[in-house]
Amino acid sequence: MTTEEHPDKDNLSDVLEEGQKQPTKTYEIIVNSRPRVVEDQQVTFEQIVQLAFPGAHDANVIFSMTYRHAASKPHAGELAAGGTVDVKKKGTVFNVTRTVQS
Repeated sequence: MTTEEHPDKDNLSDVLEEGQKQPTKTYEIIVNSRPRVVEDQQVTFEQIVQLAFPGAHDANVIFSMTYRHAASKPHAGELAAGGTVDVKKKGTVFNVTRTVQS
C-alpha cells in the first residue's frame, strides 16, 4: 500500500492492513524498584499487589501502598484496597509493603 491509495493518510505507518489490529498501548511503571508493564492507564490496588507479591495471600496479610509520579491528581499519595490511579506512559512508581498480622 502507498499513501496514494490512502490520500488522507500522510504516513504509511498510519495505514493498517485489513484485519490488522491497532497496536496495544502499554505503560511502564515501577513496582518495588522493579520495572513492570501494564496495558491500561488506570490500575487498581489489587493489580499492583499482584505485581509486587504474586499469588494467593492469607487472610492475615495486609498490604499498604504509596505511589508517586502518577498522571491522576493527586500525583502522589497512598492507595487503599479498592482504589485506582491513572499512571503516566512511563515512570509512575509504586511501593508496596506486606504486613502479617498475628
